[in-house]
Amino acid sequence: MNRFEGKVIVITGSSSGIGKATAEKLAAMGAKIVLNGRDEARLQEVSREFQAHGYEMLVVPGNVAVLADCKRIIDATIAYFGRLDLLINNAGVNMRGRLEDIRPEALRLVMDVNYLGALYMTRFALPHIKTSRGGVFFISSVAGIHGLPLHGLYSSAKMALRALAESLRAELSGTGVYVGIAYVGLTENEPGKTIYNEHGEKVPKENQSQLKLQPISAVAEEIIGMIRKRTFQRTFTLLGKLNALLNRISPALVQFVLTRTFQKRGW
Repeated sequence: MNRFEGKVIVITGSSSGIGKATAEKLAAMGAKIVLNGRDEARLQEVSREFQAHGYEMLVVPGNVAVLADCKRIIDATIAYFGRLDLLINNAGVNMRGRLEDIRPEALRLVMDVNYLGALYMTRFALPHIKTSRGGVFFISSVAGIHGLPLHGLYSSAKMALRALAESLRAELSGTGVYVGIAYVGLTENEPGKTIYNEHGEKVPKENQSQLKLQPISAVAEEIIGMIRKRTFQRTFTLLGKLNALLNRISPALVQFVLTRTFQKRGW
């Protein structure tokens, strides 16, 4: 995967944010992009932008939390391009709330998209990726390093991706298939970014302007750099790296700091 020209790349959740930015950069390098997302109107907007630049792409709307949709996305890719070189599992949602307050019927919202979506997509993509000796890439988060209060479901899903990536890396050893996972830190959000509340309703994401946020384009560049070098894992941002280091040295300290911060702020 040192060169992307002519490579067929599926990027889930590529109608906005990190997924879109990564898709744009790879398309500019000559890759053939499969755009995916649940919002078909938004996908068509991105498609028009790509067409204006002469990028080669295919639009396949679908919800990665639905097994049949995942199979359809991969099948459509093979039918149109005849091959698949790289799957970037980027689609994700977040939820904020105490576990005891989350409505039981809303408990699966985050895990279904963030973990099962990546699992389903990878399962259907693997036979084709093994043929092309391509790669599978997972977008995780620093929240997947140590569980965060009020984001227990999100942290759990992102931690699960690491186990999946590690297992795949062992299973695919000797096949020439690359597996990678990125722990993305605090990132700038596009206007209108939403998360779920404890009732399973979409609400605006909390303002994080007071924090040092990594630009979306910079995140996309780091992801592409990892894939080009076939790097297995990397943690983004200085704060994220510090979190990962402290969690290795003293997870009890990280737990103490998070607990005291949670209590002090009265979340």
